[in-house]
Amino acid sequence: MSRLTFAATLLLVTSSASIAQQASFAANDTGPAPDAIFESKDAAVLSAGLTPLAKSSLKKGEREVRIWYSGFGNPQYLVIIRQTGANVSGRLVLYWDQYYESSPKNADTRVDNFVRKNYDCGAITKRDSHFGEDSWISSTCEAALKGSPDWKAFLAEVEAHALPQSTAADEQSDDPNWGITIERRSGTIYGASHYRTALTFGAPEPGRGPKLQDMVNALAATAKRGPVVAQH
Repeated sequence: MSRLTFAATLLLVTSSASIAQQASFAANDTGPAPDAIFESKDAAVLSAGLTPLAKSSLKKGEREVRIWYSGFGNPQYLVIIRQTGANVSGRLVLYWDQYYESSPKNADTRVDNFVRKNYDCGAITKRDSHFGEDSWISSTCEAALKGSPDWKAFLAEVEAHALPQSTAADEQSDDPNWGITIERRSGTIYGASHYRTALTFGAPEPGRGPKLQDMVNALAATAKRGPVVAQH
């Protein structure tokens, strides 16, 4: 089913939560993941002025981890963590798709308005994107985070609970973009892991889902201006 057709049914922009199965990271998971998983993800990083991690070059001793959390609602979350020696830094990028049938000028702007109203983030950048029969505007903005996130804790959780590419698929969704995708690059070595999550409405319940999912939601919450209810 076309993502354009399915996207027409997505009218809510609530945060998503799920119960998901955890699994151990496979050391030989070198990917790449199926193209469909990176359909909108690669468009998002290009919109943000970055390079897809699978095509990036890092110096010896440098490391980058990208944690993608996509669910039933917008915006989606991309956590980017960079490590050089003992120095670890990170950022959160919000991203979303806005589909159109005939012209980019006809792309829906309701999510733009929702993000500006509910999240403290920088300027919104846009890119006209295409994949197969779908055409959409890929939009991103970098979140202004409150406090000092523990990026080393994120890295530790990735090591503890990264998910092999071929496991834990929840069949409630036939869209491979939903769920958590973890990309890792150390020098010339690249790996990607993906699994789907069950879809629910509203904020995550305490203790539900893997710890990494809770951590991403908690990080995104520090960029919110107020309670997220629904799109208007």
